[in-house]
Amino acid sequence: MKHVNLVLWAYAGLAASAIAAIDGEVCLCGKEGPGQKASAPAGFDAESGRNTRFYPPHLNADYKHVKLELTIPDMNVPKLTATETLTLSPIAGPLSGITLDAKAMAVSSVSATGYTTEFEYDGKKLSVKFEPAVPADASIDLVVQYELDDPPLGMVWTPESPTWPGRPAQIHTQGEPETNSYWFPCHDFPNDKLTSEVIVTLPAGYVVSSNGRLVDRSRGVVAADVEGGKSLAAYESWHWLQDKPHAPYLVSLVVGKFDIVDVGTRQLSMPVYVPPGRGEDVAASYGHTAAMIEYFGRVLEEPYPWDRYAQLVVWNFGAGGMENTSATTMYDTAILSPDALIDGDLDGLISHELGHQWFGDLITCNSWEHIWLNEGFATYMTGLWMAHRDGKGAYEQHVRGNFDGIIAGDKPESPARVGMVSNVYEHPWEAFRRPANPYGKGASILHMLRRKLGDDIFFKGIAKYIDDHKFATVETTDFRQTMEAVSGASLEQFFQQWCYRPGVPSANVNCEWKDGVLTVTLEQTQNIDGDNPAFEFDLPVVVQLPGEHAPKNASLNVRGKQAKAEIPCPEKPLFVAVDPEQNVLAGFTIEQPADQWLAQLAQGPTLWSRVQAARGLRSGHAVKEAEHLRRLALDSKQPAWLRCEAVRALSARDDVNDLRSLSTAATDHWEVRLAIVESMPALAIDKDGKERTGYEGAQRLLADRATRDTSSRVRAAAIRGLGQIKSESHRTLVLNALTQNSQHDALRQAALEALASYDQKDMLPKAIELTKPGVDSRTRPAAVSTVAKLAHHDPDAAFGTLSELLNDRELRTQRAAGEALVTMKDQRAVPAFEALAKKTRSEEVSWQVGQWLKLLRTDKK
Repeated sequence: MKHVNLVLWAYAGLAASAIAAIDGEVCLCGKEGPGQKASAPAGFDAESGRNTRFYPPHLNADYKHVKLELTIPDMNVPKLTATETLTLSPIAGPLSGITLDAKAMAVSSVSATGYTTEFEYDGKKLSVKFEPAVPADASIDLVVQYELDDPPLGMVWTPESPTWPGRPAQIHTQGEPETNSYWFPCHDFPNDKLTSEVIVTLPAGYVVSSNGRLVDRSRGVVAADVEGGKSLAAYESWHWLQDKPHAPYLVSLVVGKFDIVDVGTRQLSMPVYVPPGRGEDVAASYGHTAAMIEYFGRVLEEPYPWDRYAQLVVWNFGAGGMENTSATTMYDTAILSPDALIDGDLDGLISHELGHQWFGDLITCNSWEHIWLNEGFATYMTGLWMAHRDGKGAYEQHVRGNFDGIIAGDKPESPARVGMVSNVYEHPWEAFRRPANPYGKGASILHMLRRKLGDDIFFKGIAKYIDDHKFATVETTDFRQTMEAVSGASLEQFFQQWCYRPGVPSANVNCEWKDGVLTVTLEQTQNIDGDNPAFEFDLPVVVQLPGEHAPKNASLNVRGKQAKAEIPCPEKPLFVAVDPEQNVLAGFTIEQPADQWLAQLAQGPTLWSRVQAARGLRSGHAVKEAEHLRRLALDSKQPAWLRCEAVRALSARDDVNDLRSLSTAATDHWEVRLAIVESMPALAIDKDGKERTGYEGAQRLLADRATRDTSSRVRAAAIRGLGQIKSESHRTLVLNALTQNSQHDALRQAALEALASYDQKDMLPKAIELTKPGVDSRTRPAAVSTVAKLAHHDPDAAFGTLSELLNDRELRTQRAAGEALVTMKDQRAVPAFEALAKKTRSEEVSWQVGQWLKLLRTDKK
């Protein structure tokens, strides 16, 4: 799954580790955040003395196939009847009973031909006893009949509503991590695989999609009750079959009305399902899918493994995308209008979800502690696609986006913190969202391993890993052992350091030339103690000498807190590029004279090394340095990433005049304009919020960009900027943005952020209005956040709005309301939370409410 922010829409600068936030679904779960250290070792409850680590549940039976027969009488009434036929056999001997996950459903009967069955159901678990016991060599079909009544999770049912005129009713399911058991009984954990079959009967006129291939579609009529008697009503049955095994959480169902456009080939169907009327936009949004599938199959030496590849854009989707086997679900606005293509494309999201068809679906993590084997690999596949599509520089940018996100958040604070691979969690989502994030850190580990082993061995190992484990489940050790087998390298220390322990190194690097010798010294500055020893790595250094065409390559062998290398250099180097290929996931502070940074900026051996130089020039005030940065920002032949870093360096240096000149001269590329716009607030106001001499110029530029720029991302940034500088002259412009439609509703969301920045009482009702149904499913949570920030102007109005939203049908909005009440520290929320915990049929919501209550009660103390 991709927890995606709308930055995925335009790939530039994407930090994959930030992906886990979107979905925007970062929970206030009571865990320590970045910069905080927990008071007790993780995975241990001091009061009870209990080990709180989570281990995979037992598999007492081999679940081979599930057939689901669903009848939906009315798409606008969220109820259905179902018959499940679950084929299973014992694993270790005669089987006298099983327990399945089955949440918030009404089970009416359980039977198995040839056996007497007894069942108990408590609303969460379905326990079945067999008499006699099922013999070890037998296989049985367990038949469960049940009903669903507006499932609280797992199946998102969106009926027609007057708040969305003309929008047809729709259903989509979401199984990850453990919510498919809200719509069919199953062993709801990834340590088992089975084939699946879904048969849906419903009123005619809707489209049904599931995993695998369509076996049959039939029409008929039934007698329906109408006012005054009976009437014949048309119905359809759709029969889908997934005949290759996959994990239970990947079983999918989508029902709705769509434009369907196939972007596939003669060999493989690739239908894209989009809202009615948007079919003409499919080719531009999803047109690279076939090329991605061909490339991934070739680089992985494993052809696409499923019967088709569908991508379905649905209402009220909680994440960015979900990699259901052969049928990925996409978020509401993942279809681009022609004007939105100015700002990029969806290839970041599309390639991530497609990568999961191999890593996550074909090969699946055995438990959530190993989720990086799904998410880290899928994130890395995006980097491979960008390199294939746009060249090595795009790959370097992808790697740096991952690195930057992890360096900022992942700190070495064991035993209070845990590493990326850890079974310390209360809820599975925590494994997806820790500071040692499985998306960005997982992809970074793969990049480092590739640099360590070389391309040939790395990709040979990936191909063998797939061959050895396809259609099975895996743990991190399986991947390590495969890579050791093909390379001959011992990788235990590498995996222990990067996968299992928390944190990444921070280090000061100093380069000093004297008497024909370049001395490179390194000192690790992060927390180092018995639980967090110094990191070990080899740090590449590239030295460019005057008059030499080829640079001198060296390496610093870091085996403790400090390291030093002496490199013979007859002349003072033009520059010393530290880790230009990004071999090491670490935060380096590099000491180098400005003239050497300037030389590296112009001649660095990689795009990243040039970006590193631009970042190195963020301090200082020399005119010469500023002029080089300004010229670089203006140069349309240079990569946009590098030009943007030059703009950010000028902003950090407070080079007001250069930025002012760029605002009118560097207008050719939206990313550069965006970087300039984002620098304006710092030119307009100081850290204390007082106006600077550049205020009026910055205000004019922001207003101009907010109204005239062709990029909606730049316009949105300008609107946010006007709020940050509290521009009274353009207050009406910001308020007008609350009524403007745009791709991903970016302008409205930017205006909401601006309202919070203005921090004025009359802004609160405007934010409250946008929390109501009928507003984009991601804009409503943004409005909720703004209400919380403005709540001090009218606490009663804010509390009344947010407490009511705790019962909202859209889970994003409900969750945002709970988190907002916690941030407000309003103790009136305690009874509201307690009422929600008592009312909800969702284990996940109940757990989340428990975390909110802990936080509020802690604040009260």
